[in-house]
Amino acid sequence: MDLSRIKAVLFDMDGTLVDSDAAVERAWTLWADEYGVDVAAVLAIAHGSPAEATVRRLLPELDEVAVAVSAARQHMLQYEDLSDVVPAVGAAGLLSQLSRWGLPWAVVTSADARLAEARLKAADIDPPLLITVEDVAAGKPDPEGYLTAAARLGVDPADCLVVEDTVAGAAAGKAAGATVAALKGVPADMQIGDLDRLAYLLGRARMRPWWRDAVGYQIYLPSFADSDGDGWGDLPGVTKRLDHLVDLGVDLLWLTPFFVSPMRDHGYDIADYRSVDPRFGGDDALDELLDAAHARGLRVIGDLVVNHTSDAHPWFVAASSSRTDPYRDYYIWRDPAPGGGPPNNWLSHFGGPAWTLSPATGQYYLHLFRPEQPDLNWRNPAVVDEVDAVMEHWFTRGLDGFRIDTAAYLIKHPDLPDNPPLPDGNLHPIRGVTDDWRRQDHRYDIHQPDVHAIHQRWRRVADRYGAFLVGEVYELDPHALAAYVDEERLHSSFWFGLVDTDWDPDRIHDMVTAAAQASPRLSWVQGNHDRPRAATRYGGGDLGRSRSLALHVLMAVLPGTMWLYQGEELALLDGTIPAGQGQDPLGAAQPDQSRDTARTPMPWAPGPALGFTTGHPWLPEEGREPADTVTEQLLDPCSHLNTLRRLLTTRRWIHLQRPHDTGDSALVTENPTITCAATKTPPDHARPAPVIAYQRSGLWVVLNLNDNTTTEIDLPAPAIFDTHDPTTTPDHPRTGRITLTPQQALLLAAPPDQNPTRWDPHSHRPKNAITTVG
Repeated sequence: MDLSRIKAVLFDMDGTLVDSDAAVERAWTLWADEYGVDVAAVLAIAHGSPAEATVRRLLPELDEVAVAVSAARQHMLQYEDLSDVVPAVGAAGLLSQLSRWGLPWAVVTSADARLAEARLKAADIDPPLLITVEDVAAGKPDPEGYLTAAARLGVDPADCLVVEDTVAGAAAGKAAGATVAALKGVPADMQIGDLDRLAYLLGRARMRPWWRDAVGYQIYLPSFADSDGDGWGDLPGVTKRLDHLVDLGVDLLWLTPFFVSPMRDHGYDIADYRSVDPRFGGDDALDELLDAAHARGLRVIGDLVVNHTSDAHPWFVAASSSRTDPYRDYYIWRDPAPGGGPPNNWLSHFGGPAWTLSPATGQYYLHLFRPEQPDLNWRNPAVVDEVDAVMEHWFTRGLDGFRIDTAAYLIKHPDLPDNPPLPDGNLHPIRGVTDDWRRQDHRYDIHQPDVHAIHQRWRRVADRYGAFLVGEVYELDPHALAAYVDEERLHSSFWFGLVDTDWDPDRIHDMVTAAAQASPRLSWVQGNHDRPRAATRYGGGDLGRSRSLALHVLMAVLPGTMWLYQGEELALLDGTIPAGQGQDPLGAAQPDQSRDTARTPMPWAPGPALGFTTGHPWLPEEGREPADTVTEQLLDPCSHLNTLRRLLTTRRWIHLQRPHDTGDSALVTENPTITCAATKTPPDHARPAPVIAYQRSGLWVVLNLNDNTTTEIDLPAPAIFDTHDPTTTPDHPRTGRITLTPQQALLLAAPPDQNPTRWDPHSHRPKNAITTVG
């Protein structure tokens, strides 16, 4: 849904801009009593239509004079009752933003002028243009009112956004040719929960590019939600749970692979790049999901897995049949080494050689993962063209981009030389692979500089569609990683420093500082489907959960895209997989590296299979408690879920009210400044903990990442979020002095007219700066 083209907003009044539904229903109830009409029948149709039209439908025996008298009586009852008419939730903020953005707006109502003016005055709303029943020949669902408003504002109706809360009103807006945003579940182009949500979506539409400072959410499809009881997550299951993601506060969904696959690696072995696997619901299910997500203002990206295909892909079936087959060069083939055996010493992530002999042709083919996942030959221009076409196919279908699987693996050294061993005792820093793989210096099989040319080509394709490309690049050096997003390469890349570390506050501080200063285009993530869950890595139990939450607060202010892995909003620990029930091929090769524990199904509600499925889940749900579920955590205002929702609500407020403090491209032309204040003295349990503070323009995040309490500090700006205090909000900020308990984190926002205090740990501290102790 492209809201960036909207040039005017046209509001319905009752129930949309003005909270007057109760008054409307009271008046109609009195009228129904007077005229002997069933109240339920009246209230079912009264909203959104002119009073005379409603009277005609309810009392078809009346002549026109009697209809006019009856409608006038109904109006009189409404004139007399303005006792609880107030602006709708979010109305004041939205109208203020429209003024700031220079977007004209109008109110179009089925009420007469006297009633409309009285209600708007009671709600303290003064529209620049008011269209009432006196201005049109017919009321809603006729489009005349919205057409009249657009004409008087001098805006093409196609460039207008109509905001409604009734079926009749939405139909009027649609008939006028406008985009329609609807409240209360009314069918429309967009579904919005309240006007705050609309203000946020309109604000994000004015950001360029749209993914800058977005909140992303990874959905591991097999384990998110099952709609048909087969125990395997699917796309209709995601569609049914979209409102959870909207309420959580995310902007962008990443779906793990949904393509046709033999599922030897749970979808990361693709046999058909242009079709949705029936086990995920098929093509229609994806279309329905995209429509439903876009209607809620969510973007959706897929998972582009093109380092390799499945061995069941028609390309490989043909290629392995003959050395002269036209598809032969789509893959990497070599003769056996002199004396027999694999052509070189390269290893598979999943154990053993990265080469498998094809008996039909007498040559080995390369596979950096399973033998059933042969690597594509990216030095063949035909492969490059094929993948370009695949991308365009899905962008045309409505996908908003791709996460690029193993984005740095595509190109191999042309000579395929042996990788040298690492010195004894040294291991490659990447985890989630076999120990044998980590003992090599992967100088020739991955991370070849020629890969940037492929990314640049993809960027040109994606930019034609306004699509987003985020890479999976396991490069922990942030300056080396920045090369993948420099110039016109990938739009962003995940930085895995927080994924590949256990709990070490000093190391986390140093890594985050370096990464944030390396590029404003990174994607920040604590976990994914390939690593143990963050709360487990950070110590487990309540301690690990609170540490993970503190880092989410830190991630919320960093420039780039913030990501959650499904279940992190619940602070899930690793699941329990009984012996013999594992599914992960990596775990089969090296049990201590199994990824299954991070992939157990999402717990939605207490009961059988915790609401994930009505059948038997593909991975067991053992080890989960009712307190881990969405429904139980929603009941507790201090739960991890509700705290994270508060955090993301505050983050949305920042982006809406203080866009100058966030790194959108219209306002920031270089890396946003991040000043870090922290001691390097390791905490001593006999001494207070040090404070870490990051600053970005007028925003601060202040954290205690240690296990003892800080001394009292002066806050350099009002706190608008506190992990430990749900009463601290932008409307009720905290000021003054504070001590931070272990893992407590604050967001601060300086008043917009105040220059933010900057603190340099190597200079004298200015008054009211964060004081570092320890």
